[in-house]
Amino acid sequence: MPIYEYKCNKCKKEFEKLVFAGDDKDISCPQCNSREVAKKMSATSFMGGPSLGKCAAGAPNAGFS
Repeated sequence: MPIYEYKCNKCKKEFEKLVFAGDDKDISCPQCNSREVAKKMSATSFMGGPSLGKCAAGAPNAGFS
């Protein structure tokens, strides 16, 4: 159950939301209740941590297999 970052297209509020499988269609802004939200690209989604892939910059044996 990942936590995603969103930005409201109406009021510009940025917020995080714990999203269960299949629930990503019902996301609304906590400030204005608009459903016009966009999922943001999060650096924590693909950098650092034990799941660091071989293709990541700075990873041991970095490169494509």
